[in-house]
Amino acid sequence: MTAAPGAIVRRGGISTTIFIITIVVVAAVSGTVGYVIPGLLHPGASTYTLNGAGSTFVNPLLTAINTNYTKLNSNIQINYQAVGSGTGINFLGTRTVDFGASDAPLSNAQLVQVPNALTIPDTIGAVVIAYNIPINSTYSVHKGLYLNVTVAAKIFQGDITVWNDPAILALNQNNPNLPGVSLPGSQITVVHRSDSSGTTFVFSGYLNSTSVWRGGQSKTITKWATGSIGANGNQGVAAVLQGTSNTVGYVELNYALSTTPPISYSFLWNPTGNSFIAPTLSSTGLAATSLSTLPSGNGNWQSINLLNSNNPGAYPIVTFSYIMVYQELNVYGSAMTQARAQTLVNYLWFVVHDGQNQATPLSFVALPSNVVTNAETTIRSITYNGSTLHS
Repeated sequence: MTAAPGAIVRRGGISTTIFIITIVVVAAVSGTVGYVIPGLLHPGASTYTLNGAGSTFVNPLLTAINTNYTKLNSNIQINYQAVGSGTGINFLGTRTVDFGASDAPLSNAQLVQVPNALTIPDTIGAVVIAYNIPINSTYSVHKGLYLNVTVAAKIFQGDITVWNDPAILALNQNNPNLPGVSLPGSQITVVHRSDSSGTTFVFSGYLNSTSVWRGGQSKTITKWATGSIGANGNQGVAAVLQGTSNTVGYVELNYALSTTPPISYSFLWNPTGNSFIAPTLSSTGLAATSLSTLPSGNGNWQSINLLNSNNPGAYPIVTFSYIMVYQELNVYGSAMTQARAQTLVNYLWFVVHDGQNQATPLSFVALPSNVVTNAETTIRSITYNGSTLHS
């Protein structure tokens, strides 16, 4: 595959459980960027395992962050289970985990289910429409198929069923990525998430911006095309796309870039820029440039939306991913000591600071400074028995 300008291409196969991630070891130490993490590089005798669960979207980044954190704090292990955003928040609600991760903000029902929860952005990333279109025995469409939101919605709900549909051909008649290639008349099979998914929430929100989409926006969608295939996690969708011809699905960008053979992905129409935009670090980051105000950590984040940015160079399917934690950690009872609570807060501080150094190599966008400031305020508000844990 020839990458779009600015894209970072990864090689390595996807297994049923995890993909290969390039781990970047952070060399920063406490104090070098103006903050102090108690105990960093100087672990005490006690050992701790922090448990988290949720988003598969952010799993490539959290895996790298967690590996580096343990390298610096050998007495602390981070056990993160990538089980989907919905399940992660459910686990947080039942206090099974110390933190949940989701690409969808807490809904009104979840705000009741997880009272006094805090929302902490941990990264910004893109969702791509990925596909597997074999043209013949020697050539496949390994470059950017042009799509817009209306055509994408029709494909995913089954109104467009073949690759050479006139609506797809019209968008691609002058596509320089497909010179001289005629799209086949093969039947399209849609691949979607079968679990409760923040990636689905983001992607369906994009589709919901056109009036032809009938599925609404949700972490679980029922109105997919007839004959569609469901899979658990971004890794599950990517594996089906990689191994099944004439499929189309949606995954976080890293999952498309980290496979062998590579998974192709579409360029999407930005009406403000009057052009088709590739999902790159630059175009993903541009989607967040106009976001000036953020809610407080204990506020309602449902109005925060990076989809369909008016920036002419922005890729249209972009989202925050979030970590959710309880503001008062005494809710765990005897399972949460003050030392354990301090360990959790130290880890969260690392995620939004040195952890952000892992973002770019994995095709995520590091948090802008105003978002980091918001996260710092939120982390400082976390308490144990009424006492703050980070000044």
